[in-house]
Amino acid sequence: GSLKLGAVEREQTDQVVTVSQLVPPKMCNRRATTEDLLEISYIGKVVDTGNIFDGSAVKINGEAIPGRGNDISVFFVLGKQPFGQFPPGWDVGLEGMCVGERRRLVIPPVLGYGAAGVPRRGIP
Repeated sequence: GSLKLGAVEREQTDQVVTVSQLVPPKMCNRRATTEDLLEISYIGKVVDTGNIFDGSAVKINGEAIPGRGNDISVFFVLGKQPFGQFPPGWDVGLEGMCVGERRRLVIPPVLGYGAAGVPRRGIP
């Protein structure tokens, strides 16, 4: 992917992860690498519609997602998650991230939820 300060991605035509830096870190002594434990907050949206389908603080029918304990962040081991736990595109998009940095990731289906998506969750 490419890192573009302040860029806005509105569509995904190529099967690549696009990374946009929204907020640069104030200071960065060490960037995230494979096997680092990251604590992240996220919102998952469908690019075409803007509909939210997931997020670290998202509730379903007013109830917290089981296993998250009402947390507003989740823990994620970069490059080492079991298949299906998190989108594989996260490994690409979060590599090299610093504490305090905010990024927007546009993840293609092949590195997200696959060609079939997850219709029950609104992911085409």
